[in-house]
Amino acid sequence: MTTILIAVLFVLQLLSFYFIIILNTKLAKFKDLEKKQERLMREMDDSISLYLAEMKDENNRLIQALQVVPKPEKTTGIGQQPKQFNVQKDQGQPLSQAESDQKDVSRDSEPRILMPKNIVANAYSRQQQVVASPVQATVSKPIAIQKEEQKPLTVEQQIVQMAKQGKTAEEIAKQLQKGKTEIELLLKFHS
Repeated sequence: MTTILIAVLFVLQLLSFYFIIILNTKLAKFKDLEKKQERLMREMDDSISLYLAEMKDENNRLIQALQVVPKPEKTTGIGQQPKQFNVQKDQGQPLSQAESDQKDVSRDSEPRILMPKNIVANAYSRQQQVVASPVQATVSKPIAIQKEEQKPLTVEQQIVQMAKQGKTAEEIAKQLQKGKTEIELLLKFHS
């Protein structure tokens, strides 16, 4: 009787060791999964912070470009040079021709061509609209069908479509005039 009891206890002990091993392997899998999730979160944080830094730089460049006031060209007579003025950033008072020329020469070797802010802003918004809605070739179809098909692709859809065509992130960024990091981030989210 005691031998049967010892045999049963031995079998139960073996079963308990087996369950302990199974639980330990499951716990190890969850720990590995947790480590992978943390690594992915760090990668996403890094890529988003890189994207935000790139966007901040691009925005700062745009703001600086929009803050530059153009030189209005007015002719005072036949054969005379146009009079040009620059507005100082701090005081808002016009500079004389000599001062503005000296300021331009000190920045660059050749004078810059400056555009009014509203023209730049309009051109920028038109460019964004052109990128958002690519030109579609019109084929002789009923007007109702054409209106349904003319739904413009979003930038995100264009990026995914170009990636499916085999273009690299750098080529897509150049074509859509977006940052390479932004393209890589969107492709990473869609894969």
